[in-house]
Amino acid sequence: MPTCTINGQKIDVDRGTTVLQAAAELGFDVPHFCYHPALSIPANCRMCLVEVEKARKLLPACYTQVTEGMVVHTENERVVQARRAVLEFILVNHPVDCPICDQAGECKLQDYYLDYDAQSSRQRTIKVTKIKAFPLGPEVVYDGERCILCTRCVRFCDEVTGTNELTVVERGDRSAIRTFPGRDLDNAYSMCVVDLCPVGALTSRDFRFKCRVWLLQSADSVCTGCARDCSVHLEHHDAEVQRLRPRYNPEVNEYWMCDAGRYTYRELHEDRLTSPLINGASYTWPQVAEKTADILTETVQGVGTESIAFVFSPQASCEDLFVARKFAEEVLGTSRHYMGGKPDGQGDDFLIHADKNPNRNGVKLMFPRGSRPAPFTKLLHDLESGSIRALYMMGSDIPLVGEQRQAFVSLVENLDLLVLQAPRGGELAAHAKIILPTRTHAEKEGTFVNCDGVAQGFGKAIDPKRSAAQDDWRVFVRLAQKLGAALPYAFFKDLRADMFAAMEANSRKTDTAAAPEAPAPAG
Repeated sequence: MPTCTINGQKIDVDRGTTVLQAAAELGFDVPHFCYHPALSIPANCRMCLVEVEKARKLLPACYTQVTEGMVVHTENERVVQARRAVLEFILVNHPVDCPICDQAGECKLQDYYLDYDAQSSRQRTIKVTKIKAFPLGPEVVYDGERCILCTRCVRFCDEVTGTNELTVVERGDRSAIRTFPGRDLDNAYSMCVVDLCPVGALTSRDFRFKCRVWLLQSADSVCTGCARDCSVHLEHHDAEVQRLRPRYNPEVNEYWMCDAGRYTYRELHEDRLTSPLINGASYTWPQVAEKTADILTETVQGVGTESIAFVFSPQASCEDLFVARKFAEEVLGTSRHYMGGKPDGQGDDFLIHADKNPNRNGVKLMFPRGSRPAPFTKLLHDLESGSIRALYMMGSDIPLVGEQRQAFVSLVENLDLLVLQAPRGGELAAHAKIILPTRTHAEKEGTFVNCDGVAQGFGKAIDPKRSAAQDDWRVFVRLAQKLGAALPYAFFKDLRADMFAAMEANSRKTDTAAAPEAPAPAG
């Protein structure tokens, strides 16, 4: 392990560690544009130049590896002057229009200018103009004048997606990023180049000029687009989610997420159920709990518990599912359990999973292997046979397509009772006698377990806007109390502790893989 000294501090590092990485371990932030830890290192921006004693010239910290006895200076006068010169060169043709740039507030060029080069421009000639608002593909817009040619986007398409759409054309001050002739930047991860771009050259069509970034608040969350459960920054303003960005997690998605996952934020505000309803009439929660308890009691007495089915949603959190199972078995007295959720879609060999539900593994871990919920196709068969007369559904998603989906919707019309407990109405809202609005994952705490068994906690980011929606587990607790079979949960932390204990017990009973460890509280 070579030992080096950086700004007077010694550090031992693994062989092959770069100066930039070693400096970061000591807490020294070496500025850079072209370097990214998940991409190759071209060392072309020269912003990370540092002084290494006995070297004849300044060296790029992103590329230079630490050697035994190396002495490095990252902030002395010679280095600072070099950074100022690099910034001045970059800004020769760069438009100084930060107030109208969509990247303002999260632009590294803007940050470094304020740190190193806050001075008037010496440019006295007309700047070279380049193409503006040029669509590279369906999701990404390019501004050639703001591009600093760091080539992060080119390397991402070459090295991560392997789709090779982008290249650098022309030479000198005419150089620009372009797609190859006859091609568009149209891969499943194209919007990652927007995250990679350190300036305002690449912007997302979806978020472009939508909201100033300094107005956004961010919460650590999980993408619900598929069973991969990519870690994300959920960014919101005025109780509305504005965008999702990937959050680094080496166990799940590293630095990336797919374009489809980024658009799942739209579902959080679409077709929302806002107030409890019985036969279309709105009630308060105390009122609807009382009336729902009476209706459920009457239904149980009329059709028997063997004719009541309960659908568990793999869109729900583990905590909600844990209480849902207790409610179904101990309160309703039914053992007819079925798996709901969204139908499968397309997947790939990188991040996108064919299962479009974030917590199917969470549902499975709530039950020992022999008592797990049956497939939704079994529910359709049982409805057709007439053995089910009442249905309690978590979530409004139907994991069927085509004629099977139409058949299911037709069959629920003839049920004695359909209770829909969900954030969104969908096709089933018109047929539900009782509607109980619940919160989305952005509006509560919870845990998802992904396709690889990794448990991730997520925190509440926003409150439901103009809505009486409640957490699923709170709805079950409220109904159970009215039905005379109280569930012992008043605080989320107690519920979560019991849930993980139950998951571990279920794992031991079935000799399956170990239950996931409880995630750290979401930030």
